[in-house]
Amino acid sequence: MKNRWLYALSFLTLLSCASSQSRQQTGQLCGTIAWQSGNRMPSPDQPPAQPVGIARDIRIYELTQLSQVQRQNGFIHSIPSKLVATAQSDAAGHFCVKLPVGKYSVFVDEKDKGLWSNLFDGEGHIFPVEIKTGAVTHIEFLVNYKASY
Repeated sequence: MKNRWLYALSFLTLLSCASSQSRQQTGQLCGTIAWQSGNRMPSPDQPPAQPVGIARDIRIYELTQLSQVQRQNGFIHSIPSKLVATAQSDAAGHFCVKLPVGKYSVFVDEKDKGLWSNLFDGEGHIFPVEIKTGAVTHIEFLVNYKASY
């Protein structure tokens, strides 16, 4: 009888630790998806319009390099990396998604055109983000393929 209680207590302790570890090994990615189009050249006569939040489907893949994807007309059509999560921004462009700790690449789905992403680091990673334990990582994602600079 004494051994049963010891096993039960040990099991509950392990279960509690495993549950606690899994909660600690996640974070959140939150941000805004915004649309920007038209002439973005500076002008003394008229300040450029501010980006506007938009509803879009968001795709989050394992960290991906530009050399790994297939592109056509600036849009991405094939990503060999694993799709980790999807999210959708609201009408104002805001979104939040819970992710395991790690490094990821973020894309916006422009439906028939393909996936869009326009930020790269010095190592060629596409829109890299890092999720840390218990932290919220914030991004601003600008969809600007119809803008002129």
